[in-house]
Amino acid sequence: MTVFILILAACFLAGIVYASFFEWTLHRFVMHRPILGFTYPYRSHGITHHTIFGSGKNYHLIDESTRKIVTMAWWNAPVLLAVNAPAGILAAYLAHTWWAMIPFIGAIAAYYAVYEYFHWCMHVPGPRWFQGTSLFKWVDRHHRLHHLEPNRNLNVVFPLADFVLRTRLSRAPQA
Repeated sequence: MTVFILILAACFLAGIVYASFFEWTLHRFVMHRPILGFTYPYRSHGITHHTIFGSGKNYHLIDESTRKIVTMAWWNAPVLLAVNAPAGILAAYLAHTWWAMIPFIGAIAAYYAVYEYFHWCMHVPGPRWFQGTSLFKWVDRHHRLHHLEPNRNLNVVFPLADFVLRTRLSRAPQA
């Protein structure tokens, strides 16, 4: 039983790592340029979101009519989970138990939920206890730099892929 629990825990951690690289890939290759005639993510994120939310004073919500542009459309969550289902099947195959899909896909769902909530909190700050923590401030700075340099700092929640793939920008470039 202990080995089984460790396998499931390892699958959850693998799902978090995978989600960081998936977020990076989606953000870099789908949300910042049209791909094979598919323009929805690019238009809604690369053009609309980045035009309304810059890296300066307009990084935070100014016009209430643009609130809905902070987060992705509701239907993106089930689509992203479905797109990542094959990775969950592979995790189950490698772990030799179909139960491994649950923590792996659960990690991706949790990552997406945290992504959406933190992204919301970054652009619509409020009196939330964690927004004063050094960790949140660091991740918020990381994301603000993405709005300054859109091909850098492509992770919002867990910038592992930015570190590994060397797209992390630690400070604004000097003019």
